Amino acid sequence: MHKKIYGLALALIMVCSLFVLAGCEKDQEEKIVGEVNGDAITQKQFDQHYRLVLNYYEQNYGEIDEKKDKELVENLKDSTFEDLVIQKLIWQEAERRGMKVDEEQVEQDLAYIREQRNQQEENGYEKFLKENGFDEEFLKQEWKTQNMYLQLGEEVTKDVTVTEEECREYYEQNKEAFSHPGGKQIYHILVETKQEAEEVLAKLNQGESFNDLAAQYSIDPGSNTRGGDVGVVNQDTNFVEPFKEAALELQPGELLTTPVETEYGYHIIKAGQQVEEGIWPFEKVQESIEAYLLQDKKNQVFSEFLENLRANADIKDYRKS
Repeated sequence: MHKKIYGLALALIMVCSLFVLAGCEKDQEEKIVGEVNGDAITQKQFDQHYRLVLNYYEQNYGEIDEKKDKELVENLKDSTFEDLVIQKLIWQEAERRGMKVDEEQVEQDLAYIREQRNQQEENGYEKFLKENGFDEEFLKQEWKTQNMYLQLGEEVTKDVTVTEEECREYYEQNKEAFSHPGGKQIYHILVETKQEAEEVLAKLNQGESFNDLAAQYSIDPGSNTRGGDVGVVNQDTNFVEPFKEAALELQPGELLTTPVETEYGYHIIKAGQQVEEGIWPFEKVQESIEAYLLQDKKNQVFSEFLENLRANADIKDYRKS
């Protein structure tokens, strides 16, 4: 039961842009609806977080009629309480370990939200706060909670590892997931300006390594650590047309002598071998399998850690008493 709640708690912490908060009276703020190891959950905290939960649900599954969907509303309110319990446990454990919020990262995240909202419309950030009924301090606190959640998760799971044997076992059991269409293996180095592209091309013409230059110059985070490898490309690949057209015209091993401009920047493109439809060998996908299994294992370990915290906590729910 609670493992599902932990997943929802994390998702809700990370969707600050969906918050819709109701105004709260002073007596609501002071009323206590629960306790976690003596740490109070107030009515104001509950009401605010319930609006968050409700909004998140409606964004994903459609609007709720609170008069007709009474059982669902009660379930969402119970989830709200559980979310707040987990948040309290996270802060208590972080304090016990002497952990501190990364204030600089929080400020960077908030600055990004401001920038995005103001780009959408004039004074967009201020309107966002006003329309949703909360101040920046509340938003900052939610972001601090997210930051602490992630920090604690990394701390708890820092010793988790994945073996090559586990990767091979996953590969053998899920081979169809590693099938690929026929096409041409394509590599690229993506830079912001034409001048940068020409400088990189000059280095390539002088014999410097494409892999090394991709790691040094490419702004594509999805390929710059893999030597610029973007995978197998064919006519059905969902890439921007100028890039795809230029890539497919290249012969295996050929380097495009003129950078291709797209909405993302300037691409220096190189063709690898022609690939027939099939299943990638283990060595080709081992790194991605390891990353997937490691994150999955960390999620499980942290979920069990939170479940254990909850099982040993003194939790009081006054809502229905």
